[in-house]
Amino acid sequence: MVWGLLLLAGLEEVIATIAMKYMDGLRKKWPIFVMMIGFIFSFYCLSKAMQVLPAGVAYGVWTGIGSIGITLVGILWFKERFSFSQLLSLCLILIGVIGLRLTS
Repeated sequence: MVWGLLLLAGLEEVIATIAMKYMDGLRKKWPIFVMMIGFIFSFYCLSKAMQVLPAGVAYGVWTGIGSIGITLVGILWFKERFSFSQLLSLCLILIGVIGLRLTS
């Protein structure tokens, strides 16, 4: 249950970050709304996970999910360039997240 909340928190962080890309300063209102709701829900789920998991583990997993998620969205959706060193770095983040999950 708590790991599901943590995954949901990370996914909401990705959604909120995508919305930031569409804000166009503060001219577009719907991305601001999506971003605010996304981050509020993300922080809520993260705080619930932190009630059970150690703060460092929960925060590390949350940021890992967000980093990997938004990078994948950037590559697949926004057609951002991607290098081998970035792939290697993301793999190391993934290994770290898996390690935190297995040792908690």
